[in-house]
Amino acid sequence: MVKLDADIKAIARSIIQGNEKRKKRIKNGQASAFDLQAAQVVDNALRGTCGKIESVRVRRQMQEKIYKSIVYNMPYEYIADALCGRRQFYEYRQEFIKRVASAMDMLPEQKGQEHGNGN
Repeated sequence: MVKLDADIKAIARSIIQGNEKRKKRIKNGQASAFDLQAAQVVDNALRGTCGKIESVRVRRQMQEKIYKSIVYNMPYEYIADALCGRRQFYEYRQEFIKRVASAMDMLPEQKGQEHGNGN
């Protein structure tokens, strides 16, 4: 997997971290066009993450743990029952961040290509 530049990674993480407030604005009818786009991008990126996990139940649990680890700035060590090892957890987390960056057209090598195609 290609390493993201620090600035791109920071912005993609910020988009993910702001998602809970964004969902509240959407629910209250106060969302901007960016809110709607970013919420959809985060949702699609999260659903596409952990594709190597065959069990749908386990994949959804991992996706939830990865999402919470970014939103609440929680390292692997504070995630209860992570269902995988530390290295794999951070690979899945990086995959999620990269999917968000790609869908937001933040990656030069991805620009103009179909979004959501992964790594």
